[in-house]
This record gives sequence, structure tokens and C-alpha cells, in this order.
Amino acid sequence: MKDFAKLYDPSAWGDPDQIHALFSEMRRDAPVVFVECDAYPDFWHITKHADIFEIEKRTDVFLSEPRTTIQTLETEALAEEMSGGVRRIRTLVSMDPPEHPKMRQLTQQWFMPKNLSRLQEQIEASATQSLDRMVAMDGQCDFARDVGVEFPLRVIMTVLGVPQEDYGSMLRLTQELFGPDDPDMRRQANDDALTGMSTHMEFGLYFQRMTLDRRRNPRDDIATLVSNAQVDGQPIDDAATYGYYLIIATAGHDTTSYSLIEAVRQLASDPSLFERLKNNPEEMSAKIAEEAIRYASPVRHFVRTAKTDFDLRGKTIKAGDPVILWYPSGSRDEEVFKDSQRFDPDRSTKVRHAAFGHGPHMCLGMYLARQEISTFLSLLADRVECLELTGPPQFVQANFVSGIKRLPINAQLFPTNNNKTAVAH
Repeated sequence: MKDFAKLYDPSAWGDPDQIHALFSEMRRDAPVVFVECDAYPDFWHITKHADIFEIEKRTDVFLSEPRTTIQTLETEALAEEMSGGVRRIRTLVSMDPPEHPKMRQLTQQWFMPKNLSRLQEQIEASATQSLDRMVAMDGQCDFARDVGVEFPLRVIMTVLGVPQEDYGSMLRLTQELFGPDDPDMRRQANDDALTGMSTHMEFGLYFQRMTLDRRRNPRDDIATLVSNAQVDGQPIDDAATYGYYLIIATAGHDTTSYSLIEAVRQLASDPSLFERLKNNPEEMSAKIAEEAIRYASPVRHFVRTAKTDFDLRGKTIKAGDPVILWYPSGSRDEEVFKDSQRFDPDRSTKVRHAAFGHGPHMCLGMYLARQEISTFLSLLADRVECLELTGPPQFVQANFVSGIKRLPINAQLFPTNNNKTAVAH
């Protein structure tokens, strides 16, 4: 029997090669498999691209309630005791129709390309600020820690309306939330299930103050939109307001960071790829960005629960059964992506990868993520002559949202008077 327990174990994700090897075996031998586990609920595991997309679009059959992520039975029991449900927070990803489409509609137009174009100058300024920091370090840096996490953070915090002096605390809380078992990110000793609750409480107090401020002093930001939002003519409740803030403030930068860091790893590992980027930054930045998102697939999974019986590949998923959708596996499905384990920016995009999900819950910020990464790569090509890795990457030990947390590089910079003109998108 395959070692399915690795998929639950956060530390195993610190070595993604073993995870992808397991996914390859599962896609071949057990693409739809029911796994019993003493410490966790019993789950169906879904690893094929087509099956993930089918389940994602069938909101009539598969619900986001009552759980959206893998948690131990102990943690679920504690959440049930404290809040009356196994999930801790109501966010867009945990909502079902008819609530979900109404809530998503509040900000959906804000994150569409036509509206995001007005952010281009701000995105370029943030990318330039990050590249200036690389220059100040003479190109010797840990790209993940020193650059990769801060650039998308600045963008989404400005969009949300968080003041600059609070960026550091927002990053810390996000890392605690998504990396509770990683020794570099977890909160304090992380010796019990209450630790995550403390992170949520700190987030909650911050966003509560922000809500009160935006109701008194509205501004042109997402916080003002959310804090004053109405659905069916009624203000949304405090729990939904908090959940909205949380998903934008956390997923709005962490997933983009991991994809950007993956793109830079590939450029530093392949001089010919970086040369192509420098020679044609406008085209190649977009291609590399899309492939990096596929290759990294930072959101590792979501959980859905069957509302009725559903047959899939000869197996019957019973009503009430939870299923885990493994997005990195879907994004490397050999039936969809030729030579799927290879980083290839020239691959066709006619079939979408699984990193952004599918159906009604498809990532709200996917256009912004593409815009940020491609803009950064274009400006990187303008400032940096060559890249090289100076050490192996290190990965976050987390099974929900994760990616590269350390990427030591040497960036040889163009002489200042020889810099090319930056390419605007």
C-alpha cells in the first residue's frame, strides 16, 4: 500500500520531490482512492486533472461545508467545541451557493484585468523597490526571504488599505496561518491546537479596527468596499467581513510569492531561459509566469464533501464523504501536460492547469497574480545580467499553502549606465 500518510504530514512537503513521486504513482494506480487514517478523517483522494475539474464545477453535488482543509480529528473536535463547526472561519473558499456567488460578486469586478490595469504603475514601483534592495545587497541575497515575499505583500496590502508600518505583522500572521508546523514560521512552540486560534484572534482584532475606521472614514480601497458591503440589502455580518479580509490579506500575496520565487529558481538554474527572457521580456515574462504558477501550484489542496452519491472512475463516493482535491497533482497530470515534471514555458495553455482551481471557486486574484509576476520578471531582465543559485532551495513544511522559503542566489547586475529600458505591460 502506498504511503498516503506523507500527504498529511507537513514535514514531508519540505521534500516536494517525494510528494510528486507519490502523486505520479497515485495518478497511475489509484487516481480515486479512499484512505482511512486514525488521526484524520477518512478521505477520498483525487489526483487527476479531469476529476478535480469535474468535482470543482459540480457545486450541486460537492460542498465546501463543513471543512475546506485537512485537519486532525483533535483540531476538528476543538473547533467544534469552540465554534459549533469543524471549520474555524467563514471565507469565500468555505461558502456554498446561494451565499458564495453573492459574496464573491462584491469584489469580483475589482479583480478583473480591466480594473487591474490601473494598478500597473503601482506594481512596477513595488517591483522596482524590491530590485533596488537586491542592488543594495550587491545581488547576493536569499531571494525568497529578502525579495520574493515582500513584493506581492506590498501590492496586496496597498490594495486592501493596510498601512506600510503593519506589513511586517501581516506577513508574520500569514506565515503562522499557512505554516503552523514549519519551524521557521510557526507561532511560538506550536504545542497544541489552540495556536492557530491565537493567530486568528490577532488577525480578527486588527481587521475589526480596520472595519470601524473604514465605516467612519471611507477610502478608495478594498477594506472600505468590504466593511460597507451589503448582500440582499443587508450589511454582511462580522464573521463574513473578517473572512473576506483574511482571504485577501493572506492568499493575496503568499501564493503569488511562491510562484514568483519558483520562476526565479528556474531562471537561476537555466541560463538559456534567462537569456530568452532578456531578449524578449514582454512575451517571455508572461509565459514564464504562467508556467511557474503551474509548476509551483502553491495551494496544495482543498476539501469538498459529497452532498449525494457520486460515481467517479468506477468508485462510489457516498453522500457525506469528504474528498481532497490535490492541485499540484492535477497540474502535473501526464494525460494533460506532456513531460509534466519539466518546467516548460512554451507549453500550450489551451488546457488550464489546476493551480487556480476551477468553477465557481476559481481563484479571485489569478489575474493580479499573473500581472505581478510578469511585471517583476520584465523588470528583473532589465536590471540583472545573469542569475545563479548559490545553495539549494528550502521548502515550507505545510500541506495547505506552501512553496520555497529559502532561495540563495547571486544576481550579477548590469552596470547602471547600461541598463535597458524597462518593459511596461
